[in-house]
Amino acid sequence: MNILGLESITFGVDDLATARRFWNDFGLSEAENGADGAIFETREKATIVVRAIDDPDLAPAAVEGNTAREFTWGLETQEEVDAIAEELSKDRQITRSDDGAVHAVDPVGYGIAFKVSRRETVAPEPQEINTPGASGRINKRAPVYDKATPIHLSHMVILVPNIEETKDFYVDRLGFKLSDSYPGRGYFLRAGASNEHHNLFLLKAGENKGFNHIAFELGSIHELFGGGTHMMDKGWQTHLGPGRHPISSCYFWYFKNPCGGAAEYDFDSDFITDEWNPKDWESAPGSFAEWTLAEGIQRYETIQTGKV
Repeated sequence: MNILGLESITFGVDDLATARRFWNDFGLSEAENGADGAIFETREKATIVVRAIDDPDLAPAAVEGNTAREFTWGLETQEEVDAIAEELSKDRQITRSDDGAVHAVDPVGYGIAFKVSRRETVAPEPQEINTPGASGRINKRAPVYDKATPIHLSHMVILVPNIEETKDFYVDRLGFKLSDSYPGRGYFLRAGASNEHHNLFLLKAGENKGFNHIAFELGSIHELFGGGTHMMDKGWQTHLGPGRHPISSCYFWYFKNPCGGAAEYDFDSDFITDEWNPKDWESAPGSFAEWTLAEGIQRYETIQTGKV
C-alpha cells in the first residue's frame, strides 16, 4: 500500500472559538469557518478539521473529551484507495463518503480514512548557513520570524494498549515500514511511499489509549523559534521544548493543544530510504530528547527585568 502520508486530522472539541484561535496562532491558514466548525490548512494544503464534540457525523471517540476523532491518509490514485477498501473489508466495516474517501477503524478503535491526496508541493526555502570555512550567507543577517507558517503535516502519536497487534495491522495490512523502535514499548512507522523518519508513532503506556500529539514541519530553525515565541506571546502553554530528538534528528517545540494532546513544531527530520537500518533504542529520557527545556525559553522581557 503506497500511502503518501497524513492528509488530515479531524478533532471533536467543546469550544470551537478557542480551537480556532489556537490554530490561527499556530500559523495554519483558515480555509473554512462556520457554525459547525472550521478547517485549517498547512502550506501544502493538508488540513486540520475541528468540529463540535457532539457532531453526529464525527467518528466515534476512542477516549472522552476533546480529542482527535479520525486520521486521514493520502494516496496518489482512487484505485489505491479502493485497494485499501478491499483489504480492510475482509474483517471490518468500511464506509465511503461522497469524495471517494474510505472510512474504517483500526484495532484500537481510532477512526482512520484514506483518500486521494490534494497536497501541493511547496518549493523549499534556501538554507543559508555559515560554518567555519563554509559561508552560505554573506553580508546578510539570518531571518527573524514573528510567527510560523507550517509547511507539512508530518506525523502523529497515539497511545495503544495492544501495541503488537496494532503495529502488525499498520505494517501488514497498510504497508507501513518500521524505522526505529523501543521494543515492546514504541514503534516509529513511516508510510509506504514516505521518506520521512516516521508518520506514525505507536506508544504503549500500560492500558491507556488516546491521542498524544500531531507534528508539523517548518522551513528553518529560525522559524521554529519564531513560531514558538509567538505562541508564548499569545498565551499558549509549552508542553515541552524547544529541544532536539536524537532518534529522528529534528528540533522540536510542543504546545498544549486545546483540541487534545499537543501540537509540535518540527525542523530537520531525517530523510530515509529502504536502505535505512532500523535500530532498537532504550526507552529512556535520553533517547527521547538529546536536550530540551521543560517550560520553554524565557522571553527577553523577563531577562531584562531580572525576573528569571
